[in-house]
Amino acid sequence: MTERKLSTWVATAEIISAAAVVISLVYVGLEINRSTLESEADIQAELLTYTTQRRYLVIESNDLASLLAKGYADPGSLTPPERLRFQSYIELFYVAWERAFMTYDAGVLSEGLFVPWNDWFVSVAERDPPFVWPMVRNSQDWGPPFIQHVDRELSYPTSSTDESEETSGATHN
Repeated sequence: MTERKLSTWVATAEIISAAAVVISLVYVGLEINRSTLESEADIQAELLTYTTQRRYLVIESNDLASLLAKGYADPGSLTPPERLRFQSYIELFYVAWERAFMTYDAGVLSEGLFVPWNDWFVSVAERDPPFVWPMVRNSQDWGPPFIQHVDRELSYPTSSTDESEETSGATHN
């Protein structure tokens, strides 16, 4: 009889420990989900900051607004300091786009969040004169997957970084 009681206790302990493992796995899954949501919220807040910062710069600075109008109309008419300011302003946009793309490519930003952001970035970039992306593309150390993504999205000829597309894990529109 004691052997039977002992086997009952062993079976009960095994069931309890199995239930504890399941409960802890559910908890870990919930924590991962919460962490992912927090990361996505942080990334979206960062993207909003980038885009809002650009707008405030134009609103608050008459000379920047004039500089942008001049640069978009005739970039060759810009002095070297003006060209630097013009290009730096434009690069803020592409820095934000790269951030969205890289976090998506790394699996941190979901496709459901990336696609609307990407569509917005494309819509803004398509309003720029055709010289803007080529000018910016070669001014920074952008990653080849990002360059290829923007080239593809804006229908520019692809750059010489085609081999790196194979290393990019993201699926793109």
